[in-house]
Formats: sequence, structure tokens, C-alpha cells
Amino acid sequence: MANTISRRDALGVGAAGITALGLAACGGDDAETAQAPPENSEDLTGSIVMWVYPLGDGISPEWYEPFLESFSEKYPNVDVEVIQQSWDNREEQLTTALSGGNAPDVIYMTPDFLPRFAEEGVLVGLDDLRDNWDVFVPASLEALTYDSTLYSAPILMQAAQTFGNQRILDELGMEGPTTWDEMRELGEAAHDAGYYLTQYNGDESLNQNYYIYLWQAGGAVLNEDMSAAAINSPEGLEALEFIKEMVDNGWVPTEPLSVTQQFEQTELAQGNVAYSLGTSLSTVRTVIQDDLVILPPMQHRQQVAIGGFGALSIFNTTEFPEASAALIHHLTEPEFIEATAGDFLFYSPRTDVTDVHEDDAQVAEFEQYLDVVHPEVIHPQSREIMDSLKPEIQAVLLQDKDPQEALEVMEASINDLLSRS
Repeated sequence: MANTISRRDALGVGAAGITALGLAACGGDDAETAQAPPENSEDLTGSIVMWVYPLGDGISPEWYEPFLESFSEKYPNVDVEVIQQSWDNREEQLTTALSGGNAPDVIYMTPDFLPRFAEEGVLVGLDDLRDNWDVFVPASLEALTYDSTLYSAPILMQAAQTFGNQRILDELGMEGPTTWDEMRELGEAAHDAGYYLTQYNGDESLNQNYYIYLWQAGGAVLNEDMSAAAINSPEGLEALEFIKEMVDNGWVPTEPLSVTQQFEQTELAQGNVAYSLGTSLSTVRTVIQDDLVILPPMQHRQQVAIGGFGALSIFNTTEFPEASAALIHHLTEPEFIEATAGDFLFYSPRTDVTDVHEDDAQVAEFEQYLDVVHPEVIHPQSREIMDSLKPEIQAVLLQDKDPQEALEVMEASINDLLSRS
């Protein structure tokens, strides 16, 4: 198509070394902060490569064509190539591309990856890209800001809908739970009837399991200025003990505690789990045949929903910072955001893009809870922290390690990582 070019062999990479990831950053001062582009311009030129990742089953780079065509109408002398990468080994792939001088100009970014690249100085600031950031959901901007600079522009908001299996709830004569105490009541009844209360996927990101209970208990992973661990707290202990209680009582399936299963093989997919703390309906409804009832996000001391944000960033290795900024500005306009949310069952990070899911009652119903989606731990070492905590949590759940002893080890592990950063 007219607005797609072949992949450039290499990018011009400067000599400034970046130590922790072994990256090489380049670009002059004009590449460090993106400015708002003209509404249209034949003078704007460039050849941009944008890396994206699958937002849904069956999606290909061709899905972006209508938006690249409308971009080309504004900026006819800017060519864009969209390359869809795999989610597997994403971090290693990005690091290799940057250090080898083959990085894309624009990249799909998530909050867990952003801090380390921002810390290494390879991202362009986006504070001045738009003059209407105030129409974006505050949590989306917060999650994509590091050290007081916005480094990524939100294009989607993900919220894993909380739901119950209506067939099981009707059989038990119970309502879906909204508090930990109600989970306990349902857990006992479900177990007695041969079902599970919920599912705990221990091999996944802690954002999807332990952290969500920690946040609901009112706890935190790090202290306010992120200089030390905060996990060894009464709230951290209560969360870990509650998960252990569910495991010990047989309220959750055993295999997902330590093994990643294909969703179709899980007890949840097979209709044997009464309640889900948060699972994407786009996946669930293709498998589960039972009716599902949307429930408010779980609340203990705090009401917290599982979710996240998808966004676009610019690497400052780009030869075409102005053209890259124009592309991101175009893809944060309502048309693209509405299409992304509507086609893939995401939510809009823009408050002026509404009623996207008016034809899907279940997805639309959960939209009222977007303000309780908890942002991820925005820290350059967030992934290393999670990796260090997982073995201790698994030891509590599978080897009967004392939760308080595990928290003390977890605290020491976090502080050791922070001291070496």
C-alpha cells in the first residue's frame, strides 16, 4: 500500500552509552521532547517503523491500514511501516534492537516496561505533544509518567471484568461475592457442592494475583517514594494469608498455582469455578457456555480492579522525531481510540470517547468501575521485583512456608534489588 515502505536497514545511532541495559541512545536535544505537530503538512517527511503487538486474536498489521491512510492524507510525505511482533521475549527483543541500532521509531508500550526505558534515557517525552491531555483518564497518564515526565501516550485501557458463573450461583442459591468475607462463604458452599470458588494463577504476573489482593487489603509493594519495600506489613500478611486460606481449603484448583495452563484447559473455562476476580470477557465468552453475571470489583479495605493501559512511545534513536510525534498524535485522536476499544473489547482512555460498547451490555456495565483500576508498580525494577517474590509466595502456597517468614525474605529481596539499582 502507498503508505508502507520496506524496513530500513539501520538507524543512525549516536555514541552515548547507557549502562544498565547496554543500550545506545542518540538524537539531538530536539528529539528529547515531542512537540505538537501541524494539523497537516506536506513539508513533514520521514520513513517511520512502528512496532505493535497482537491486541486480539487474528489481528494483523492490515488492521491499521485505514488509520495510516487518514494519516497519509494529513502528511503525504511520511511513510509508515507497521510491524507486528510477538509478545514472547519482548524485553530481550527490544533491548537487542536498541543496542544493535535497529529499534523502531514508534513502539507499543505498557506501564511495566516504560520505567526502565525511561530511566535509561531512550524515550522521548510527550508532555507537549497534545494540549488536551486533560481529556484523558488521569490514571492512564499517571501509569505512563515516570519522574514527572509523560513518556507514552495512552491508546487503550484494559479492565479484566469481575464476574460470576450464574449457573453455579443459582445452584448454590447465592449471590456473587463482592467482599472477602462473602468469598469465604461462597468458597465453603462451592467446595461442598464440588466446585471451586475462584482460580489463582500463580505462574502469571503478580499484577494478576498476589498484588491485587495486597492492594485490596490496603497494602503496597513499595513505600511512597519507592525507595524501600513496603510489602512486609499487616496488609501484606493479610493478603498472603487469605490466598493461603483459599488454597488450604481447596477453594482453588491446584494446577494453576504453579503451571500456566491454556485457558481452555482450566477449571474456569470448563464451568467449574463460581467466581472470577478478573478475566477478559473477550477470551472467556468464546469458551464458557454458562451465563455470566458481571459483578463489582472485589473490595476488602479497598475496591480494586485488575487492569492496565496500552500506549505508544517514541525511541529517541529515531531519525524522524517530528514525523513520529505526528503519528502518535494521530493515533491518540478519538477515531483510532474508539476503533481500538470497540474491536478488541478494551475501554477508552479518553473521557470524550464514550458509549463504545453500547451494544455489549456486559462490557458496558463494567465501564462504571474503571476508576478503581489500580496502576501497576511504576518502577524500573518492577519485573525483577516480581521475579524475586514469586518463589516465596509459591513456597507459602505449595510448601506450607510461614507467611510472615516469607514476607521478611520478600522485603529483604526487594531492598537488595533497590540498593543495587
